[in-house]
Amino acid sequence: FKQWAKQEHAPFIVLQPLPGLGGVEKEEDIHIRSVIDFVTKRRYTDGKYRFFNEAPVPTDDEIFVTEDGLINIIDNGETIGEVLTYANTRRAVKVITYFNPDRTKDYVEEYAYDGNQYSTILYYEDKLLQIQFLNNVGQVVLRQYVYDGIINLITVEDPLTGKILERYDDLVSFLAATVAKIVTVHDTVRIHSMGVEMNVLSKSPAHNILRLVESPFDDSGSVRGFLLKILQDEIKY
Repeated sequence: FKQWAKQEHAPFIVLQPLPGLGGVEKEEDIHIRSVIDFVTKRRYTDGKYRFFNEAPVPTDDEIFVTEDGLINIIDNGETIGEVLTYANTRRAVKVITYFNPDRTKDYVEEYAYDGNQYSTILYYEDKLLQIQFLNNVGQVVLRQYVYDGIINLITVEDPLTGKILERYDDLVSFLAATVAKIVTVHDTVRIHSMGVEMNVLSKSPAHNILRLVESPFDDSGSVRGFLLKILQDEIKY
């Protein structure tokens, strides 16, 4: 699949958040189009990093590296957070996690490969509550609300006014609507599985091709549901 994409100069469409997109593109020598970045209009700066000692921690707090190589954020002698870095870099900031006094998670900041803040992840009683995806200047553009471990509301908002522009009740609806904006009627989209990838093409105007790599049969020996619907012409996309 990767070799085909390179030969055809075809980008990969990434459905999940990928703060390290710049590093993946460089390492794998591929082009990636991110659904999240399409919505936030994020752009990456090649060759730029945010080193751990440049992490934007609260005023007067200190960044301390332990003998074990852990990077902690210290406030008045207490560890209030920790910094994780991208592998195979000179300690470029990837994630900053802040803790409550009882050591449960308070919030997490994700950083793109170029050092620009990518998202803020909020917790309540150590449970994931909300994910805020930012544009290049740190404004919230996309929010994913989580209840009991499930994303049950997604909003796209004006980064200047906060006005909600789009609203979705589940992740697949959001992905399908956004992928439909990324591809055109002149494009060919190639997928290799019949899971979420299949569902998000439901509104795609492109010519969609399934190159199945998994078995066409389920554990009971029956033809998989999606494939059967395709063969019976019940799926039109």
